[in-house]
Amino acid sequence: MRRSAAALIVCTSLAMAQPAHGCQSPASSCPRAPERSFAVGEVTGIPDRTPPCRIEFRETGIRLEATADGSRPDPGMTVVMDSNGRFFTSDAPGWRAIISIWDARGRYLSHFGGAGEGPGELSARGGVELFIDGRDNLHARDGSFHWSVFTPEQQFLRRVRSNLMGGLPWTTVILDDGSALASDGLVSQEHYFRVTDSTGALARTFGPVGDGSSGRRGRPISHAAGDTFWAGPGQLGSDAYAVEEWGIDGTFRRAFRRDVSWYQWDGATEDAPRVTQIHITRGGLLYAVVWRPTERYVRERERAERRAGTVDFGELQAEQERMDEFTELVLEVIDTRSGRLLASETYRTSDTREILPWGLFRGSFTGYRYKEDEGGLPFVEIVTLELVAR
Repeated sequence: MRRSAAALIVCTSLAMAQPAHGCQSPASSCPRAPERSFAVGEVTGIPDRTPPCRIEFRETGIRLEATADGSRPDPGMTVVMDSNGRFFTSDAPGWRAIISIWDARGRYLSHFGGAGEGPGELSARGGVELFIDGRDNLHARDGSFHWSVFTPEQQFLRRVRSNLMGGLPWTTVILDDGSALASDGLVSQEHYFRVTDSTGALARTFGPVGDGSSGRRGRPISHAAGDTFWAGPGQLGSDAYAVEEWGIDGTFRRAFRRDVSWYQWDGATEDAPRVTQIHITRGGLLYAVVWRPTERYVRERERAERRAGTVDFGELQAEQERMDEFTELVLEVIDTRSGRLLASETYRTSDTREILPWGLFRGSFTGYRYKEDEGGLPFVEIVTLELVAR
């Protein structure tokens, strides 16, 4: 597999964020405070109080399922959804350059693409990442750094080669007009964010990097619709975490700061808690996934340093299941319209593999899990995140 489930959960928990009009979550029972106004540039502290709601992940009953005879592509590990509720999937084993289509009930419809260099074809090298813009055009970035764009009817529009457009689902979003916003730090060490037009040309960079750090650390970002997006903090470590709203034009709008007791940093990069993923809904609910080490994790690292003089953290990361026992994921939901914390749940990382979705679709709390049945056949399970009053 190109991505293991454990690695996805630890590093990101969530993959792409795509539209979801055709598979909406039921109305939440979580109470929301009245909307308030925020001054441009305002930083609002959110205190560490008991939130009124809890998070639940619920199955919808919709599944995208493989066939035992292999006569068509499996669902694949990359899934997006358009405004009509159709699912598009890629990265099925043995079908690397193929994109499959499924209806809103999870029934397989057809597939397109194929390996090659011609119009509508994709590179078979590496994986294929999928994104959907505000007009339901599908953007496919293949392993050769080519971006192919298709209409909602799968008609081929264009193909451009561009490293500037990004492509990683956690640090790249496709905006309503088809331009790309990326925060992977591959272009500038002075700015976190860049916008690239649909031809692959750089339009602008913004979001200055401060404190003598480097923009190459990147930041998690999320966009639902409109002229703003949200960004998590950089990955260098701090004593609090903040999420920021930015205009696509490069203007800083506002921020929420969580200065809480469980988000502590001793100055060691290996022990730094970090926001691995954020996701914003069209209703203004912001979901953040925070990775944090436990005290035992720190002790294990220090013990390894005493034994060997230095710690090979790449080797430790390879021992994924062991490390998962020593780390936690904190899931939080912030109401950006009122500046109120609605939910905060803590899980041991090793317990989240069967709980957390691999991705949430753009602008909603509907997402998916990639799993296998008892016979080893893969399937995609559509789930919703719901906020339930305590």
